[in-house]
Amino acid sequence: MIRTLPLTCSRCGKTISAQDHLYYQDDFTVQSFQDIKLICDDCIRAWKEKWQIASADFHEKNYVLTVTITLKNGTVYENMDCTPMEDTESVVTGEDIPREAQHELYKYYVAFAQKREAQQIKDCFFTNREGGKMSADITTVGGEQYDNLVFYVEDGYLKTEQDVPDYVMDGLVTAYKSYLAQEEMLSTASQPVPRMPQRKPMPESQWNTGESFGSGNATGGFGRQNRNPFGGF
Repeated sequence: MIRTLPLTCSRCGKTISAQDHLYYQDDFTVQSFQDIKLICDDCIRAWKEKWQIASADFHEKNYVLTVTITLKNGTVYENMDCTPMEDTESVVTGEDIPREAQHELYKYYVAFAQKREAQQIKDCFFTNREGGKMSADITTVGGEQYDNLVFYVEDGYLKTEQDVPDYVMDGLVTAYKSYLAQEEMLSTASQPVPRMPQRKPMPESQWNTGESFGSGNATGGFGRQNRNPFGGF
């Protein structure tokens, strides 16, 4: 059966003049071809002009990456979940973003990833101090140096005697947890290994040297008077 499809923009309602292609919006709730949401060239042009990125701030917490985007027209989209795509050098979000804006957003992500890598702790050496305190000599991948950083644990929280950036504090907490786990493992390994329990052998004087097996039964049988020096069953 042949049907007709009205060429009407789903955003502005204008009639669309069919060219060599049509724009439409993905919608997984659409059950019929006639329900496809077409978009005219003018609305596409306005959509692309809107998505001119002025800045983008990425954040990662608990392995969840989000981005706050500020457009040149002042519109702000806060804390949107996003996924960087290295193969296409783009960033996909839950919001419909033009391909050009996705590529532009990826540039901001690369700068964020490089900065995050530079802030990772490369080396961390611990020293015991008096009064139950510790000190750490820290070097980041980017070359930042924090020497004799004194810290202690109070009420279950690690605290430092001098202010440090959050990323240094986060790295210090992770490194110190690993240090404590390693110390505990080494302490356990240094303890003597207990001997495996062994059965006490029966004195030779108690060995059964009789010729018969069993309890006086010359026909044999199994019992406590067999020749097993370990006491039978």
